Amino acid sequence: MIAGAAKIDIIPRGNVWMDGMIRGHKSTGIHDRIFARALVLGSDDSMEHACALISVEVCGIRGSDAHLMRESIARETGIPPEHIVIAATHTHSGPATIGFFNPVEDGYIGELHEKITEVTRDAARNTGPVAVGFASGAENTISHYRRLLAEDGHVVMNWEQYPAEKIIGPLGETDSEVGIVKFADAGNPGTARCLLFNHAGHPNVLSGDNYRISGDYPGYAAHLLENEYGCTALFLNGAQGTMDIDGLRDRDTEGVERTGSALAAAVAETACRIDLSQDLRIRTGHVRYTLPPRMITADELSWAEQVIAATGGAVRTMADGVGDDYKALLFKRLHEQENRDIPAEHTCIAIGDCALISFPGELFTEIGQRIKRESPFSYTYIIGLANGEIGYVPTAKAIGEGGYAVETREVCDNAEEIIVSHCLELLNRVYGT
Repeated sequence: MIAGAAKIDIIPRGNVWMDGMIRGHKSTGIHDRIFARALVLGSDDSMEHACALISVEVCGIRGSDAHLMRESIARETGIPPEHIVIAATHTHSGPATIGFFNPVEDGYIGELHEKITEVTRDAARNTGPVAVGFASGAENTISHYRRLLAEDGHVVMNWEQYPAEKIIGPLGETDSEVGIVKFADAGNPGTARCLLFNHAGHPNVLSGDNYRISGDYPGYAAHLLENEYGCTALFLNGAQGTMDIDGLRDRDTEGVERTGSALAAAVAETACRIDLSQDLRIRTGHVRYTLPPRMITADELSWAEQVIAATGGAVRTMADGVGDDYKALLFKRLHEQENRDIPAEHTCIAIGDCALISFPGELFTEIGQRIKRESPFSYTYIIGLANGEIGYVPTAKAIGEGGYAVETREVCDNAEEIIVSHCLELLNRVYGT
């Protein structure tokens, strides 16, 4: 097997709108540098059957932009577009590349397109024989289950100021798994070429009160790991739709360092246990389909129109979450688009008995855990927010309970079963090859 890795600075030129929170103005500076990192894998020097994983320190990437980027990478490298995964780390302090609550920075997206193509081309040009290994560890201090059940039966998010004595407890469990795939020079296994790490979480330690660009805690973790191992450290987020940081603690620079250090320590501890092999081979698979959209009820539309009439369509800034003003505009837009289908796709990249499978959005963690549990591979890692962003995908159970992500989703009520079915079919197909 061959592998090559590279990274490139993607800091915007000048101040920009930021994604992830409802902010009142553009960025005011740089908290820490943000990067795109690329890993190219192949069985030999031919790129015809190679694949690429690109981690980008932004909140999300539109499917249309990801499509253009993959086509550009394919022209430059020869890697098939279906074998390319461009995944956002989901930092809530990156430039607005998808328009989560604020205007999209189209000029920046053009620059990002060029840089993602460049970094992947560099990785493809620097491939060499590698030994590979993988292992799973755990980190259970960063991500918390953010949907909490209140005494009166409604769902409280873990960032909300709510009396602790009136909280019954979380409505689910966290996914603490840290997945590691280590690539080292075949001739010198002590020299790492790339360290890929996967963990489900919401990188929003720096809340909507922050106006400086940052990779948040995954970026800090990657920085620490790159200093320790002297190689590219590539973070891929997981099924993080119900995971979040502690919403009421350390929402500042010290919090970024605390959580980033904890993630880096878990990765390093797990990496020490990896046995490397030069005999593993790569298999890939891809599937594309559509999901029905969410149907807005007559009552929801009536409520939305009343709210919009009262607010004039304005949306107030918030450090976390969204208000009724935002939800009303969303409901009206979804009602107007109720005849559209939502495109979805998965790319599966398998290395030996380890599979990485992409999803273009934010799966509820329970769905990711179900896919992992039912996968034929011994190690299965979800790559969330990859090759597009279709928003939250709740479980059927959560839809009956309500709450923030349920109310702001765009997909149909039975999206969970459709997605799981396609994921498992793809995993079994790749496993069988």
